Amino acid sequence: MDELRSGAFAATASPWRARLREAAMTLVVEQGYEGVTVELVLERAAVGRAEFEREFTDLQDLCTRVYLANIEEFDRLVFAAADRHTEWRERLRAAAYAAAAYVRDRPLETHFNMIQILRAGPTPQAFRDRYVQRVVDLIDEGRMELDDPDSLSRGVAEATLGSIYGTLAKELQAGRGTGAADEFVPQLMYIAVRPYLGHEAAREELAIPPPGGPAEGAG
Repeated sequence: MDELRSGAFAATASPWRARLREAAMTLVVEQGYEGVTVELVLERAAVGRAEFEREFTDLQDLCTRVYLANIEEFDRLVFAAADRHTEWRERLRAAAYAAAAYVRDRPLETHFNMIQILRAGPTPQAFRDRYVQRVVDLIDEGRMELDDPDSLSRGVAEATLGSIYGTLAKELQAGRGTGAADEFVPQLMYIAVRPYLGHEAAREELAIPPPGGPAEGAG
């Protein structure tokens, strides 16, 4: 079970909400969002309709709030890793490996967050679009490495993230899984670093090994 460590859906805070979250993610990934109903989720989670309706309006509301809880944890893990460093490349690399660890260790959440939630209507999509700007901000810090930061636009960071996101989504949709996510990090770092620091600095990323301590991973 992909348990949250904190928040309203954490098992320690509310076992029945945790069961709802797990049931919703599992059914949506197994059957597609369009094939899931509230009744199916309630049956899988062993939660009553009256209890559900005290907190949620419908399936979209539940899935959107599950998604927000998921990305809050993703955010905490990824940016905590980045914030242990001050130099931009180290910040970005630490964040990338933390994100890869999340993807590797939480395949159910990853499929739900990246693929199925986008079929739940415009509300979760709007939250997704707003959230990814934080990741763009981290990549865009690379402009501060330049003598003239204005020589590149924020669009470079947006395009870089789009390439990374698209690559991972393609792997998921092709059914190739998430177990080797950390193997992609050096190549993705190469893509991210090259526009800001040039080819030679980017090539260095291909030879830098993963961080060795658990504190740099999903921890």
